[in-house]
Amino acid sequence: MITAPEGFRHHVQLVIRYGDLDRLSHVNNAKYLTYIEYGRLRYFVDLGLWHGGIAEKGVIVARITMDYNLPLKMDDGTVDVYSRCVRMGNKSFDIESLIVRSRDGAVAGAGTTTVVAYDYGAEKTIVVPDDWRKIISDYEPAL
Repeated sequence: MITAPEGFRHHVQLVIRYGDLDRLSHVNNAKYLTYIEYGRLRYFVDLGLWHGGIAEKGVIVARITMDYNLPLKMDDGTVDVYSRCVRMGNKSFDIESLIVRSRDGAVAGAGTTTVVAYDYGAEKTIVVPDDWRKIISDYEPAL
């Protein structure tokens, strides 16, 4: 197993599927976003911030940036997706993600997603709840 990149504690491994490929047999660029989305959702679930269903409060995506460092192929087998919170604001926070080729530890992609705390019933942004802030800051010692 590849050692986690410095500063990253959260990790999931994903299998590269045939349906992830484009016509050139590379993982399609949109799938990189799907990979980091899955890592981000597992981060929220594993920290107890979301339970996978409809909730009164949650987050919405405000912005995603993605750097594509190298193409992934079907025979790469699996990727490791690492996620961490790197910024905590008043109503939003940033989740940094790395997509790492499992077989050699090469970083295939790196992205940052800004999410905004949101009250779905009221359809408006909210201040990041104190319990979320504590859970994330306790998990992320560098934050």
